[in-house]
This record gives sequence, C-alpha cells and structure tokens, in this order.
Amino acid sequence: MNDILLVNKINHKDFSGEKQKVFFQVGEIHLPRVEGKLMDLIGSSRLIDEKDVMYKYNGFEVDILTQSIPILVKLLSENNIPIYGVYAVYNPKL
Repeated sequence: MNDILLVNKINHKDFSGEKQKVFFQVGEIHLPRVEGKLMDLIGSSRLIDEKDVMYKYNGFEVDILTQSIPILVKLLSENNIPIYGVYAVYNPKL
C-alpha cells in the first residue's frame, strides 16, 4: 500500500456550481450490508446522480458540488457509515 497521497485543496468558498471529483474513504465497504446501505443512501439522496458515483474497494468517488460535501458527510454519519477521509482527487491544473 502506498503511503503517499496527492490531493487537491477543496475550496469551501466555491459557489461556481461546477462539480468536482471527490473521494470518500469509507470503512467496512467490503461488507455487503455496508455497501448495500451506502448504495441505497446515495441512490435515494438528491445530492448525487447515480451515474456520477464510482464505488471502489475502500470508498467511493463522486462528482459533487463543493457545497454539498458537508451535507453528504452528515447523511453518511447519521446512517452510521464510517468515514475516514474526504479529499479532492488530484488533478493538476496544467
């Protein structure tokens, strides 16, 4: 496993309406009950379109508005989904 992680800063003052790719590191996603619960929550929320989500072995990556990140974190924590990290996927602006 790599010990190095490159991430972009999340600008909490971004009201542009432009979605960015954000990764949510989630514990126990390998368990079918946690993965199913997570998929149901995301599917029923109005924050994210299901086509904007990619599930991975240790979390999920989503295209989301910056201002919706805290709302999604709250939704996950209220439903006992353990969150270990939230970061913008590294994308160098060339």
